[in-house]
Amino acid sequence: MATFLFAWNPKLWNWPDMPVDRRKIARKGFVDFQWACGRSRQIEPGSRAFMVRLGVPPKGIIGAGVTLTPPVSGPHWRADKIALGIPTMHLDIRWEALFETPLITFDELAVPPFSRFRWATRASGMRIPTHVADALEDLWEKKLAALANAEAAAAKATATSVAAKKTLPKESVTKKVRAAEAAPRQARSVEAAPKQPRAKTATRPRG
Repeated sequence: MATFLFAWNPKLWNWPDMPVDRRKIARKGFVDFQWACGRSRQIEPGSRAFMVRLGVPPKGIIGAGVTLTPPVSGPHWRADKIALGIPTMHLDIRWEALFETPLITFDELAVPPFSRFRWATRASGMRIPTHVADALEDLWEKKLAALANAEAAAAKATATSVAAKKTLPKESVTKKVRAAEAAPRQARSVEAAPKQPRAKTATRPRG
């Protein structure tokens, strides 16, 4: 299976639907949408796809999925290109993971074997060499696993904190109930205590 790189540059398009797309992935595990692939025509359905964020920091790999359709020619996504009558190729991609910030940064891509590939591509649909793609796949899976572990640990810590907060009021109420029960007993003890007779005042002898 070949692996291809698709690019997103916030300078050129701000991707207003990204929060919605990410929620769809969270809800059903994937999201499908069309993406431009420049002049690339040799991308087969079922090919591996990675998304790279370019243009403005933070830069790096933000998504992964698989292609669903072969490329077809259509209108360009940029208004200036449309005005000039320049078309581009498009295809449908199913994204299984998508992040607003890179899961793999450009710094991590600056070391071998990743440094042998030009990640700052000008157009989507560039094929990633097999040995680089294999290393990228391994690193991506490790990053996903680390993220899942971190989220699980955070969720556990939150649950523990919530449980502790729920326990404290119960203890406080128990103490108040015990104090309230003890008060009548103390009052009854005071009432039941025999009154001590007052001592008679001695009469002074008169001269």
